[in-house]
Amino acid sequence: MNYDKIKPELEKRGIVIKDFCRRINITEQGLHQMIRNKSMKVEILERVSEVLAVPISYWFDDLEKDGKVFSSVHDPHIDDAVPFYVKGKIQKRIDNVTGELNKVLKDLAKTIQLIQNNAEKADNEEKNSEEGTQEEA
Repeated sequence: MNYDKIKPELEKRGIVIKDFCRRINITEQGLHQMIRNKSMKVEILERVSEVLAVPISYWFDDLEKDGKVFSSVHDPHIDDAVPFYVKGKIQKRIDNVTGELNKVLKDLAKTIQLIQNNAEKADNEEKNSEEGTQEEA
């Protein structure tokens, strides 16, 4: 991750560090420590990207690995430049969201089936009722 991009982005938007830290829910000391140690949790990176209105991939542009600069996250070599643990956490989050969406879709399918069954039942009852009325006449 290119931590050197944070300060210019804040300056470009006129956001002071104190307000920025409050918005991403960390202390100023915590932010400085993350930048100094070049270590940031995925959840914080997501909040940073959200507050600054940039995609997460923005922070991984211009990464240098083994003397090579990767200027785009679409570079086929970016997998070598993005730390494994970051990809793992992102994949885990994607898997969790996918699992939750699948549960919602299954519940939705069950609900639709119940509605269809109830509609068919109501139609059959209405037909039976009409047939009974015609037989009486």
